[in-house]
Amino acid sequence: MKWFHDLPIARKLAVGFTLTTLMTLALGSFALLRLGEANAQLRAMSTNDIPSVQHLGEVRAQLGEFRTYEMAQLTVLDKPESVADYDKRMADTGKIVNAELAAYALLPAGDKERQLYEVVAARTADYFKANGLIKDAIAAGDGVTAQQISDEQSRPARRALFAALKDLGEFSNGVMASRIESANATHQNSVYAIIGCIVLLSLLAAVMGVVISRAITRPLGQAVHAIQSVARGDLSVNIQATSKDEAGKMLTATRDMTVMLRRFSEQTQQMVEMHAGPDISHRIPEDFPGVYGQLAVGINTVIFEHLDSIKDAINVLNQYAAGDLSPNARRLPGTRAILHESMDAAKASLLAINTQIQSLAQAAAAGDFTQRGDATRFDHDFRVMIEHLNTMMQVADGNLSQLSHLLQSIANGDLTARMQGEFHGVFASMRDDANTTVAQLTQIVGRIQQASSSISTAAGEIASGNNDLSRRTEQQAANLEETAASMEELTSTVRQNAEHARQANQLAIGAHSVASQGGDVVGRVVSTMHEIDASSRRIADIITVIDGIAFQTNILALNAAVEAARAGEQGRGFAVVASEVRTLAQRSAGAAKEIKGLIDESVGKVAEGSQLVNQAGATMGEIVASVQRVTDIMAEISAASQEQSAGIEQVNQTVVQMDETTQQNAALVEEATAAARAMEEQAGHLTDAVALFKLEGQAHAAPAAVIRAPAPPRAAAPAKPRSVVAAPRRVMSREPALANDTEWQEF
Repeated sequence: MKWFHDLPIARKLAVGFTLTTLMTLALGSFALLRLGEANAQLRAMSTNDIPSVQHLGEVRAQLGEFRTYEMAQLTVLDKPESVADYDKRMADTGKIVNAELAAYALLPAGDKERQLYEVVAARTADYFKANGLIKDAIAAGDGVTAQQISDEQSRPARRALFAALKDLGEFSNGVMASRIESANATHQNSVYAIIGCIVLLSLLAAVMGVVISRAITRPLGQAVHAIQSVARGDLSVNIQATSKDEAGKMLTATRDMTVMLRRFSEQTQQMVEMHAGPDISHRIPEDFPGVYGQLAVGINTVIFEHLDSIKDAINVLNQYAAGDLSPNARRLPGTRAILHESMDAAKASLLAINTQIQSLAQAAAAGDFTQRGDATRFDHDFRVMIEHLNTMMQVADGNLSQLSHLLQSIANGDLTARMQGEFHGVFASMRDDANTTVAQLTQIVGRIQQASSSISTAAGEIASGNNDLSRRTEQQAANLEETAASMEELTSTVRQNAEHARQANQLAIGAHSVASQGGDVVGRVVSTMHEIDASSRRIADIITVIDGIAFQTNILALNAAVEAARAGEQGRGFAVVASEVRTLAQRSAGAAKEIKGLIDESVGKVAEGSQLVNQAGATMGEIVASVQRVTDIMAEISAASQEQSAGIEQVNQTVVQMDETTQQNAALVEEATAAARAMEEQAGHLTDAVALFKLEGQAHAAPAAVIRAPAPPRAAAPAKPRSVVAAPRRVMSREPALANDTEWQEF
């Protein structure tokens, strides 16, 4: 079929139409042939069979009329006119009959039909002969003879004629029926054959149509799909030409167009990527044929003209961005002039805004925040920028003015001044920091004033306290000597107690060992009692079984005695044996009951003994636990006595150190007294210095210092007598001083 696909579309259609025409001619020829056969059959029927039937029918009808005229003539013999009329009618009828038979004889006929026809002709002649005799008799005026001839000769001749006509008609009808059946068969076969030929030709035509349509539409569909894909911008379609006809050539041309467009698109995309990335100097190759080359040249020209304009504008903008507003944008023609016009407008705006910013910056640098820019000369963001600069200058002016007033108030000693109003950002932080600074300064100055007053009071108290401290230190030194002697005695006593506790601990350990052994023995006794209890219970169960056996034996002996009694004299000996067995069973049952009673009593005793032994075991366990606790307590007492002995030795050493420290404190007290006098003098100078500042609620500042909790006292280091210099850092009132005095007395 490759050759067919390679044919041009005109030849494919010519082949299809030629085959269709040939098949149509074949179908028409076949139909004409079959129609000719049917026509021959119909012609034979119309020229032979049907005329034969018609002639025979006419003969039969005319003979019937002839017979009617004949019979009617016999009834009107007395009427010559009627007789003559019937003669004329019969003559006419006879002529018609002879004419029909002569016409029938001219029709083609077979031998049998011809024989039958000759019989009909002979019978017709006989019938007409008999009728001639009747006419002769009527003409002679002999009606009786005419009636007799009609009955004896004419009637049988007529019947024989009609029988011959019947045979010939049946033969003719059979021939015509066979011809009709043959014609019907020919028609039916022709219909079936024509339908088959039509179906076959339709199938062949459909196959040819499908083959031709596919050979034409498939490449056209591929070409349309490719063209539609190209129209949608999809150049990835793959086109393969499968034939050499017009559609294949169109596919080839479409493929070449797609390849050209794909290459042009790839070059364009490459140019886009290069311009968006590393190289904006990339150009589309201009070797494309025809309009594609013109497009490439036009695209390159347009892009690089715009690139040159943009490069020039970028260079100018870079100079503007660098702060150089002197260069002007390149003049461009036509609608591209909007570029340099926009650049000129931007330059003018930048120059104007630069002038305003320089003016405001110079004023701010000079400390003049009252200057303002002219925002009405600008629009949009530039106006907003100038307005914001004006707002910044105004806010800075107001905030710095308030800060200046605050600092002037502080310089004049007025610590009640504050920065008031709404501030934002760093100015809010500056306001809060300034107010916080003033507040902190106020608190510091207030505390300094309170501290100076307190220090002045405390300095005198410290001086008197140091005098008391000197006296108490001497008394403390004497008390420490007595304490050291007492501690020596206490140390000796504690050592003896520790030794006694150690001995008691050894005895407790021995008692615990003995108690543990006793607990083990009691445990074994408890286990043995449990075993005895279990054995007693098993013996009781065995005795119960023996009792049951004795009961069963007694029943068997009783049954044996009954059977012996039934046996009479023969069972007397067996009865005696049964009586003895029954006696033994009863004695065994009695003995079993006594043994069971004794065993039950023994089980009860063993149970009580087990309970007592269990109690004894529990008691021994408690004794062991108590001895263990006593041992633990004695061990703890022994350890505590040893620790106490060590602790008392340490206390003794501490007392000795305290004695040494007390001697050092006596020297430090004298130094503290001199320092307190110097501190009282310095406190007076500090009070005079802070009296310059004006504080809020100054009348209430002094009481506030009274309720402030004093700082906790710091203990002096024993090895460094100079550490007592830190004592003046504490701020004390009269109440803490009295409290400390009480503590010294208690100590």
